[in-house]
Amino acid sequence: MTLPRLAGDSPAGLANVADALAAPPATHGWPALQAWLVDRIKRRALHHLHASALGERLLLSMYLDAEEASLDILRGQLHLDGDGQMTRQITQHLEEEDIHTVLYAAALDARGPRLSSRRVPAGLSRRKLDRWGRVARKHAPSFAHGSVVLSYATVLCAEQMAVRILQRHCEAIGAGHALYPLFSQVLADERRHVRLCAHTLHRLVAPAEMPCLARVLAEVRKIETGFAISGAIALYAAGLALRIAPGNGPR
Repeated sequence: MTLPRLAGDSPAGLANVADALAAPPATHGWPALQAWLVDRIKRRALHHLHASALGERLLLSMYLDAEEASLDILRGQLHLDGDGQMTRQITQHLEEEDIHTVLYAAALDARGPRLSSRRVPAGLSRRKLDRWGRVARKHAPSFAHGSVVLSYATVLCAEQMAVRILQRHCEAIGAGHALYPLFSQVLADERRHVRLCAHTLHRLVAPAEMPCLARVLAEVRKIETGFAISGAIALYAAGLALRIAPGNGPR
């Protein structure tokens, strides 16, 4: 069920809008095939990256970089929002994301010197988030609550992406891996953040604005798919290169 359709439904149907927002977007045709290909490539990339100590450090550096980028978006919300309840909500979200950066940094430091947060493929995530921000600014005037709605829409997509990435990662390494507790803990938090963003958008966005929100989310996700294959190939290439590099021993 699409958001535009839900926006015109009964109050009982409107109660399902938050669930529709939180659910992973449905894909068909080429987008579905593309998602399957990206998933296959990234699973092989994870296999290569976890085969070396430097590969694991690169993964942790990427996750740390992504968390810091999400924190930048959330900090921007605090300046945009004057509602006390929402400010407390954003503050709590910030604190939890900040804990993630501490956990990733600790795991990274335990494995040696930190890598540059600007190396590929981490930079792809930064550029993606920058383009998401431009979409948000363009559409903000379409909503009564303006930039706050678009910030939450952007964060929702980022959190859904994080859930997908971390779920795949947990499946790929298995519960016996040393990093599994870290990734599974962050995954649980990100799933909760998805629900939080969805319920907040449901509260902020009027029924008449739901079709516009659906278009915004579709535009943001289109940007994400534009980076999907290039990001997957870059990750695979990095993992393979690090695995076969002379002197780069196993983890």
